[in-house]
Amino acid sequence: MKGLFKLFGLLLGILGLSSKASSKKKVEVKKVDTKIKQVKKNKKQVDKKLKEVKKKQAKARKPRKRKPVKTSKEAEAFLKDFAKKK
Repeated sequence: MKGLFKLFGLLLGILGLSSKASSKKKVEVKKVDTKIKQVKKNKKQVDKKLKEVKKKQAKARKPRKRKPVKTSKEAEAFLKDFAKKK
């Protein structure tokens, strides 16, 4: 099939009509380029959303810091509360 197109292009070149054939190729290339640009744009948007989601996940995973226990009474109360939660 490619050989047929080359032969056709050669014939058009001889007749001086090769610019028409090359313009058709340029149109096809332009269509492909616009599709590539669209895909890249969509990829950027998806990457941006993914980054936001990852940040939220990391934020949710961080454990909360507990207050330091200084007295035995506080420690006892803490352990009772902790036991009730489990």
